[in-house]
Amino acid sequence: MTPFIGRGEPLARLLAAHRACRRGTHPRRAELALVTGEAGIGKTALLSRFTAEVGQVLWGTCWDDERAPAWWPWTQALSSLPTSDDPRLAAVRGGPAPPASDSPAAVFAAVSALLDAEARSGPPVVVLDDLQWADPSSISLLRFLARQARGGPLLLIGAYRPDELPPAAATELADLATAAEPIALTGLSPSDVADLVRAVSGPAAAARWAPVVHERSAGHPFFARELCRLLESGGAPDDVPAAVREAIGRRLARLTADCARLLDAAAVAGPELRPDVLADMLDEPPAAIGAATAHAAAAGVLTGSPAKFAHDLYRETVYARIEVGRRAELHERAGWALLRRKERGGPVFAAELARHFAVAVGRCEAGPAVTWAIAAAAEDGSRYAFAEAAGHLRRARTAVDGAGCRLSVGERVGLLTGEAEMRLRAGETDAARELLAEAWTRAGGDGDLLGRVALGLDAIGARFAMPRTELIAALETARAALDGRGTPAEAQVTAALARQLQHSVPGDRPRAGPYAERAVLIARRLGDPATLAGCLLARHDTLWTPGTGGERAGIAAEIAHAARQAGDEERHAQALLLSANAHLENGSAAFRAAFAEYAYVTERLRQPRHDYFLRIRRAALALLDGDLDGGERLVEEAAALGEAVGDSDTGNVRMSQRLEVVRARGNPDELRRTADEAVRWWIGAPAHAHAVAAGFRARAGDLAGARREADIVLALPDWRADRSYLWSVFAGELAVSAIALNDRPLCELLLADLLPLAGCCAVNGALVCFMGAHDHRIGLLQAALGDVAAARRSLSAAYAVHTRLGARLWARESSRALPPDAALRRRGDLWELHYQGHDAVLRDAKGLHDLAVLLGRPGAGVPAVELAAAGRPVVHDRIAEEPVLDRAAVTAYRKRLGESVDDQEKRQLVAELRRATRPGGGVRPLGPDNAERARKAVTARIRDAIKRIEVVLPAFGRHLDRTVHTGHLCRYEPDRFGQC
Repeated sequence: MTPFIGRGEPLARLLAAHRACRRGTHPRRAELALVTGEAGIGKTALLSRFTAEVGQVLWGTCWDDERAPAWWPWTQALSSLPTSDDPRLAAVRGGPAPPASDSPAAVFAAVSALLDAEARSGPPVVVLDDLQWADPSSISLLRFLARQARGGPLLLIGAYRPDELPPAAATELADLATAAEPIALTGLSPSDVADLVRAVSGPAAAARWAPVVHERSAGHPFFARELCRLLESGGAPDDVPAAVREAIGRRLARLTADCARLLDAAAVAGPELRPDVLADMLDEPPAAIGAATAHAAAAGVLTGSPAKFAHDLYRETVYARIEVGRRAELHERAGWALLRRKERGGPVFAAELARHFAVAVGRCEAGPAVTWAIAAAAEDGSRYAFAEAAGHLRRARTAVDGAGCRLSVGERVGLLTGEAEMRLRAGETDAARELLAEAWTRAGGDGDLLGRVALGLDAIGARFAMPRTELIAALETARAALDGRGTPAEAQVTAALARQLQHSVPGDRPRAGPYAERAVLIARRLGDPATLAGCLLARHDTLWTPGTGGERAGIAAEIAHAARQAGDEERHAQALLLSANAHLENGSAAFRAAFAEYAYVTERLRQPRHDYFLRIRRAALALLDGDLDGGERLVEEAAALGEAVGDSDTGNVRMSQRLEVVRARGNPDELRRTADEAVRWWIGAPAHAHAVAAGFRARAGDLAGARREADIVLALPDWRADRSYLWSVFAGELAVSAIALNDRPLCELLLADLLPLAGCCAVNGALVCFMGAHDHRIGLLQAALGDVAAARRSLSAAYAVHTRLGARLWARESSRALPPDAALRRRGDLWELHYQGHDAVLRDAKGLHDLAVLLGRPGAGVPAVELAAAGRPVVHDRIAEEPVLDRAAVTAYRKRLGESVDDQEKRQLVAELRRATRPGGGVRPLGPDNAERARKAVTARIRDAIKRIEVVLPAFGRHLDRTVHTGHLCRYEPDRFGQC
């Protein structure tokens, strides 16, 4: 046996990491060391020596060529631990597939708990060798254990060839390396090589060959050993790779024919020799296999028990030397031998069978390759290894095409759609779309095949509020081919068509309802819970309009029940989300419990697309809670994740959530930019786009722009017909513009539309963004129309809803918008005054008429000429429209400016003062026209009336003195009324 040479320093670092782990230097995380270097550089030798020093380790080695199933190195590493009855460990233990309710997250937690339990008797040491061949799931588990806060000590050691890492693994391991002890093995020094030559060939050889061996091998231990043997046999080491190949070839040439046959079969069958499989492959008795194995071990080609190749380079060289035809024959033999082993009850993975039969295609029918590729994909898919599952299907298809074999149309479409499903689950949306496009062209007129492809396209989806012409056409074609069969496929395709029509542009939506009802009818006849869950989802979506939250909550509960019966956790998660959304629309705090359950189920799915969906809702919840900064960060994180997984609706979701961020911040420039962006973005829903733009321009103070955008909405023929789940946002923003523009007819129309929704809330999409209680905007419209008492009731109700839901910013806005308990009511020649529970009576006066008008329209600017006309028609001149204030009003504005702590209010006050005063601070003068005369007259009589009120109700008089501003435009502004 070759002694351990030249790796003292790397060994010392590994031992130091082990000691640190025992001491608990970092009790909250695992110790991690990553050993890197090219093939043959000594990684495995170093880890073997380390194992000899520290005692028992949990060792797993990865296979190449995707022959092993997902989690394979962990299956080996954990095999020596006591058997656990935790079902979550089934996937990584290599046993039966786990229950559908489990996920990678559950597997990760179970492995972590198992290692924590093992840590009670000392820190467990996990060694994973040849990570360049690891499946993505195994790398993810290593990453999780290295990053997770731990309950006990743990030492993780990984070894790999950095130049052979797949891109995804290279990214993950590079990220891990920042927190790891990096141990990069390079060539041995000249003195170490001399020691190696001395150990292999003796002192005399070291004196003669050490320099040339070091020069030719560059200190590479494996090359150096083989060069020594080559030189011993008279070879000339002119080229290191050639020399090594020649050295291995010479060693193999010295073996017996039986031993060479054994090694050929072993190189094909896999890194670890299984005597029963090899005996079956070679049609030899077990004794002959044992003798050949012993001979190869004596020659140094095989080692260990159970036997395996002494180094991967031996196996790779043996495999490369096998003639192509003979190689395919051996793979076929290996496949059938493994099947017979499986029949005997021996452990065999579908991935092994898939690989062997794929290579053997051409010698046998394509059937076994396809059958076992599908089985391997299902097995790895059930272990949540979606990329690996897709790889099995692609390899089978590629092998069949390469061998010139024929597949039936059904087999090929099945491989394409199956791979597309796994690619989509793995977050590779573009790849899934390309596969489905090919499958569609091959499906011909077969209804079942067309239905399968169409459902795959439906799963990818499309952007909301944009024409879905191609997707709808595909679903209609498939539905027509399935029409009248009453099969699950017909029901599912019909339901998918209904949903896509509903989520398309307004012109497509009227056709959705009948399809949804037909789909549910078929599904109920079938008694299939999986099909029923999908069809009920279509019914839910076709009912999805404001005010239907109660009915939809019932449907969501039925979907959840059917999904649980079917074991469909993805549909179950979707139903929980819809339930949370319906509760939120109904103003029920129960939405948080439903959301918590949705988050729990979704996290367990461990799929990139579902991770994105959950991130969207976490952003929405942060915004609802009033955390604008945190919500905005989550919005951008969700958008980045959505782009990464290729979700078609990512931009629409981000835009919808940005509306709430920008609205709440109230920055005029940002409001105007967002208004423009809305018009550019929602091309397929112009009424919605221009309504949003009108509201945002009104908030920014751009009344001309708001008027222009509102007029565009009113000019569209279908602006009142669209009642999608975006309608609440549409109506809310149009109401903002109508109030700011003092457009009474539009206010009345919108109030009539919104009143039936009192008690409900506006929610954009499926909990994409909370947009406030409908009572809030109802109250604002009522106030703008002069019904202050009704406004107070509505805004109080909105405040109660917002408080109950925890919508902190919305509750503050509803509170600020509440008009004070103040009223002026005329009774013949007398006026009844009411303020904060106190009452008084005054004789009639013109100023009281003016104050009654202003109190009936809080926050709105009323021209002085209109007040002066006392209800008679008024011809407004240019000056009457100028927002000029008298000195009393200017003083009041400046006083309020000093008292205000709200940045947005300060900006509004400053803007008003700038319009009304000269640069030096004086009031801007106006000419002696009718507007100026009206201003003076109205100001005088309002101030006189306030003084009279102050005599009988002092608190009311002081309130009016502070909140009534006179000028060419007069306003009653009780705090920040009108904010929405």
